[in-house]
Amino acid sequence: MPGVLADIPKFDFPPESQKEFDYAKLETLDLSVVTGDEYEQVPESVVKTIGDAFTRDGFIYATGHGLNPETIQRQFSIAQYAFDGVSEEDKTKYAAKILEEGDFTGYKPRGHWQLKGVRDQIEHFSLGAQAILNPDARERVFPPALRPLVDEIAEFNKYNHDHIYRKILSVLSLVLKLPPTYLWNLAKDPEQQFDLFRYALYHPPSPEEDSKTAGVRLQGHTDFNSVSLLYSQPIVSLQVLMPDNVWRFVRHVPNALVINLGDALHFLSGGFLKPTIHRVVAPPDPAQVPYRRIGVFYFAQFSRSVRLAPLSDSPVASSTGKTFFNGGKDAPTAWEWETSRVKAYGQNGAKKEIEGGHEEEAMIGGEKVVHYN
Repeated sequence: MPGVLADIPKFDFPPESQKEFDYAKLETLDLSVVTGDEYEQVPESVVKTIGDAFTRDGFIYATGHGLNPETIQRQFSIAQYAFDGVSEEDKTKYAAKILEEGDFTGYKPRGHWQLKGVRDQIEHFSLGAQAILNPDARERVFPPALRPLVDEIAEFNKYNHDHIYRKILSVLSLVLKLPPTYLWNLAKDPEQQFDLFRYALYHPPSPEEDSKTAGVRLQGHTDFNSVSLLYSQPIVSLQVLMPDNVWRFVRHVPNALVINLGDALHFLSGGFLKPTIHRVVAPPDPAQVPYRRIGVFYFAQFSRSVRLAPLSDSPVASSTGKTFFNGGKDAPTAWEWETSRVKAYGQNGAKKEIEGGHEEEAMIGGEKVVHYN
């Protein structure tokens, strides 16, 4: 996918760590085995293996996605350019309305979130689906430096949604004993899409700041959406809370995706599918500490109006006996849940400390969200 700005600086991946750490043992989904005109053909062994992984660990790797390494590296180059090639003035001008509207679309500056009194060192440039799908919105959302790259970014997003996300939903539909296209039908309406595409830049904090947060740079949390796609990068810093309640690192797998599920699928599955708790910490390898960590993410969503209540059509969801949001009568839409969580996250609001030094805060519909320190 060559871009108009083919001469933007190429992103060079930092060197991979040569050290061994306590890595999570995660299953791998080969997306190339999901076939058929509507991606309805999935081997039974894959449904079993991935279903077990998403109820046990909540994180997997994905390979066979159909994107070549050059295409993925190009996206990391655009991510780098989104921060280094855009002026601070334009970052402010195109800032996201996070607190006002619960929407990440635009730039998130460093310091928006707090943990133990320490401001974060993370920049985002995030794009809601409508900012990409609607040509009229592009000038309002993209700073001038990035406008020549819009079509290229849009093409990459479309592939993530129409192929990678769709295949994963086929697998998960079968895990929930539903027709393979069931979950895709809850996500395919272009007018209701609000998937979020993100370029992220983690600046290394000062040693004093790292000490105050015990090395935690992004507080432990579950994602708010349905399926999260992270393009694997070499800096060791992402941790997942595994079933034995131990934080373990996610190993870098070149040209692979790291996949996890969020709150939306947890609720729709009646609690059967796991929204995995994860965080970002200081790299354990001193050789990687000085590097900025650049990330490319695709946070897939169900349609805005989908109610987050257990799917009555799924015998799996119906069998768990779990209810949410006051028995479902206060179940929010996917959009309402997203905006509520976006506004509240990292704001040092009214919280109470619970076992393990973690924090719990009330959310919509009476549900509680835990932030894991």
